[in-house]
Amino acid sequence: MQTQSDIDPQVSVEQAARRAALASGRWLVAWHIQNSGQHPLQLLAARLPHSRFRSEERELVPTPQLLPGECARLEFSVACGGLPGTVVENAFLILRVLWLEEPWRVFARLRVVFDEQGGPQTTTEVVTVQRVGFSELRKSV
Repeated sequence: MQTQSDIDPQVSVEQAARRAALASGRWLVAWHIQNSGQHPLQLLAARLPHSRFRSEERELVPTPQLLPGECARLEFSVACGGLPGTVVENAFLILRVLWLEEPWRVFARLRVVFDEQGGPQTTTEVVTVQRVGFSELRKSV
């Protein structure tokens, strides 16, 4: 009998750190990306496309190969800003990955709240996955 982890990648995403960048209006934000599935997962690229929480797509070189249970830390320079208490809904961290030698996209939907220092604190609301070339999103977490 197939389980969900046999047919879809299983990925968890959690903010690990953040610090002000040298450039005005930018923060360095890091996430832990964990392979929660039973098969290896290769991280190829990542981007943050929201207009109020943005980082261009970046190819990951070398490409992290995560065995089941392993975690990688990815840090991005993110264009963002807001007064304390400002909330940005529906921001996404989008990963391009290889899983079982097939290309997939991982969509981590984020809720961003700016704290007293104007720094972003993200909460991962849901992670979905989509095989490239397939139109249905599947829930991962």
